Amino acid sequence: MFSLIADPWLPAIDRSGQHRKISPRQIFDNDIVELAWPRADFQGAAYQLLIGLMQTTIPPRDKQEWDDIWDDGIEPTCWHEALEGVAEAFNFGPQKPAFLQDFDTLPVESSSISGLLVDAPGGNTLKLNKDHFVKRSLYQQFCPHCAAMALYTVQTNSPAAGAGFRTSMRGGGPMTTLLMPRQKDAALWRKIWLNVMPTRDEWQKEQLPLIFPWLAATRSSETPKNIVTPENSHALQAYWGMPRRLEIDFSQTQPGECDLCGEMHESLLTKIRSKNYGVQYDSWTHPLSPYRRAAKDIAAPMIPLKGQPGGLAYKDWLGLVVESEEKLNCTFPAKVVRMNTVPKLTHLWCFGYDMDNAKARCWYEHHLALSTLPKEHQAELKDLLQLAVELATGTLPLLRYALKEAWFETPKEAKGDFGFIDTAFWQQTEADFSALWKSLNQYPSATQPEAREALRLWHTSLRDYLFQAFDERAFTNPDDVADLTRILRARLNLNKNFNKQKCLKVLLQQTHECEEKQDV
Repeated sequence: MFSLIADPWLPAIDRSGQHRKISPRQIFDNDIVELAWPRADFQGAAYQLLIGLMQTTIPPRDKQEWDDIWDDGIEPTCWHEALEGVAEAFNFGPQKPAFLQDFDTLPVESSSISGLLVDAPGGNTLKLNKDHFVKRSLYQQFCPHCAAMALYTVQTNSPAAGAGFRTSMRGGGPMTTLLMPRQKDAALWRKIWLNVMPTRDEWQKEQLPLIFPWLAATRSSETPKNIVTPENSHALQAYWGMPRRLEIDFSQTQPGECDLCGEMHESLLTKIRSKNYGVQYDSWTHPLSPYRRAAKDIAAPMIPLKGQPGGLAYKDWLGLVVESEEKLNCTFPAKVVRMNTVPKLTHLWCFGYDMDNAKARCWYEHHLALSTLPKEHQAELKDLLQLAVELATGTLPLLRYALKEAWFETPKEAKGDFGFIDTAFWQQTEADFSALWKSLNQYPSATQPEAREALRLWHTSLRDYLFQAFDERAFTNPDDVADLTRILRARLNLNKNFNKQKCLKVLLQQTHECEEKQDV
């Protein structure tokens, strides 16, 4: 048994570049600058665990108190005392209650501890012998430190895994967006504190099981109506969700090297017990994730954003930093982003799995800029950027269809995966969008000549890319006259369709109107 509060188990890096293990009690040490988990999903989950720990134990009452701690830190004795208030929820070992594990002994057979990893091959994959990239034998023994982190990671990202195996309160493989300081050598605790929000809510000792669900018998979802909501639990359970009924078998250990971190340990853990019908969550809005709902329907459910094939593109960026609306959906940034009061000090760290039901296809991470403009200019900036993104979003299908026209006699019947066109489009036009963003972040109004010039450059660069990409892919057989005729016709149609886009006309009209007003 060890304490996840008092014992050093978090791998960290100090200012001298040395690696060492620290406990949460040491987080406010200014010499600690980063966590150092061996897996990217562990790193992201560890940040969320520490954010949840601070939000639960030392939430600032208002912006002034938040600022005071940001400037001066917190006294070690106050921090240690706050941690003691939740210490009983952070014991890790065979004695119950144990961190994020079922309150009762699960009446099921033990299985490999690799089942704690989100990307571990599932039962059907093993049965069909499809574990080509993540082999079944790679991860068989974990040290207690990695096992605790794997447990938090899988509960936080819990994907679909068969009948009755519940996903996390944000669904399987949710996207997380955290505020990060621009200062590269900022202390670790500041990186955590940026994502802690002021609140007047308080909790009492008897409410601990509503915050940490493993402190009481599991509210099993085997009973259909036994659903956990913010109303029948506690809002802080957002950080401590337990959709999986899991129990680590501490009786079956062996000495050796941890398959995750490579460290030697005398009691490596090898088995877990897993049962379906864990906690089923409903109606939660997680403070660290962006959400989407149908446009023009306030009553529509809020859907958490997930990782997608190819990762984030700049078309997704706007909805992660400001509320934005498309034809079909409204996107809302995470609560922690909406409450950010120090945008000049921060950027956005976005990460998450791209899941295909139970199968993890890829892990993505991105770092995105935040606007440094005063709030009174944010609306104008948002409108211009939304127009620029709308132009790109409308241009891509034109390119895709024009290439089908060039390649096939009946383009509407063309079958196949054309996703490579989309991926290349977003990647190869991103630098031009970044240049537009930098200009508009300084000059956010179309009344400013610098903004108009930036929008013109965006229009020109997008059009140049469109025909460059078309020519590179279409003119592959110049000796075939029939093909050439079809290609030239497709190219003419592409030019016509690009120029008649409604959003392009709006963009050009805005810049012309502003120029005319200035001339007058």
